[in-house]
Amino acid sequence: MKILFIQQDIFRNYGVMLLAAVIKKGGHKFDILIESMEKDLIKEIKRINPDVVGFSITTTRYIWMADLAKRIKRELKKPILVGGPHPTFFPEIIKESFIDIVCRGEGEYAISELLDKMQAKEDITGIPNLWLKKGGEIHRNPIRNLVEDLDTLPYADRDIYDKYSLLKDDKVGAFMSSRGCPYRCTFCFNKGYNEIYQGKGSIVRRRSPSSMMKEIKEILASNKKIKYIFFYDDTFVLGKKEWFNEFLTRYKNEVKLPFSVTARADLVNEDLIKMMRKAGCNSIRMGIESANPKIREEILKKGITNEQIISSAKIIKKYGIKLQVYNILGAPGETLETALETYEMSCLIHPTHAWCSLMHPYPGTEIMEIAKQKGLLRKDYDINNLDHSFFNGTPLKRENKKDIENHQKLFQFGNVFRIPKWMMRLLIKFPSNPLYSLIFQAHYAMGIKSMENLSWFYLVKVALHSKNYFKSKPAERTGKKNDSDNGSNDKAGKR
Repeated sequence: MKILFIQQDIFRNYGVMLLAAVIKKGGHKFDILIESMEKDLIKEIKRINPDVVGFSITTTRYIWMADLAKRIKRELKKPILVGGPHPTFFPEIIKESFIDIVCRGEGEYAISELLDKMQAKEDITGIPNLWLKKGGEIHRNPIRNLVEDLDTLPYADRDIYDKYSLLKDDKVGAFMSSRGCPYRCTFCFNKGYNEIYQGKGSIVRRRSPSSMMKEIKEILASNKKIKYIFFYDDTFVLGKKEWFNEFLTRYKNEVKLPFSVTARADLVNEDLIKMMRKAGCNSIRMGIESANPKIREEILKKGITNEQIISSAKIIKKYGIKLQVYNILGAPGETLETALETYEMSCLIHPTHAWCSLMHPYPGTEIMEIAKQKGLLRKDYDINNLDHSFFNGTPLKRENKKDIENHQKLFQFGNVFRIPKWMMRLLIKFPSNPLYSLIFQAHYAMGIKSMENLSWFYLVKVALHSKNYFKSKPAERTGKKNDSDNGSNDKAGKR
């Protein structure tokens, strides 16, 4: 059997690479297409001629997927399988005529079993994790247990993206040492994901240091272009001291490449950061969200203090490690003053990149229910209103909305030059304008380039391939008559 996955964004999707490895290990064929990198996508799908066409999507990619799936159904009449965060929370999309199968949660073994049974012409209606249609009936199967021993999974198949020179020449190697996040942030999909898997195994699981080292060394031996390692773990620093002692010691002696990880402020300590720096860690990504304790704890339920944020940033910078902090402006309860508090803390910490987005309460998250209860969302707010980016605007009703949106555009610019709060207060009072958007885009690109060791050539090529999509409005991309500025649920889910 042959399965083809289609994605919109120009990046190596680690989950898809791992899925490809499991499917190939089962004796099936796997292929990938990136829409924006193809001149004639439908023609290429016909050339590949898959048995199943798959998508892994977040909420804001649903409408894009729906439009494309309808075209595929019209021209190829292939079964459409949809997995990822959005179908996990909204499996009732199986009712749509253009969707045949929905995969909830971890999909490696569910999809592999599906292909096995399709090839053997066996009944597919009882496969755990899958909802599917057959004979006019919808079969809703329960979730199977989480994969407890991650060492049993094959190594992610990175070769599937080598057909695209832009990705083949990438000097960054992607790895993941753990799965799961135990925290309950209201803006993140992990809270709901953990509830779906309650009683189905340990939420947080970690690969052994030996498994990690073997994979990293094998990949580096086969790809001499890799000069930098990027760990995609939800929270890399979450784990036992013994694991870090063994892994970091071996990494320092056997790999010797710079690497980047995620962290939480309350898990950062000097011993760990010192050990990571000696092993080669040169950048850390950490969520702050808001400097206002009431918003951060009562609304976002982040579970960290200002003291922990400031202390962890000092430790990270003490050892010369680049720091990227995630901030969200415009949460329920946000005022211009609380937004400026977050900016002021960022200037105090002075990270390498002060990532700043606008609040988008995604369907299925607790923050959306909070926003509804407070009357901050219009009644018809749903998936059809969502835009592709949480940088464009916020759908929440509020005073000073324009000022907060301007503030987000100037946040990183102000952080770089440490523009004082009183001056920032004046700048954000100007009308919304293209200059502020240009300033944001330029400083966002510079921040990402610095944090992820990317070349300007790579960034420009990605921007050129993406420009047609990002220039359009939601209504233009979907054919729907709305002009709402709403967002995604992928980055928030990784904070």
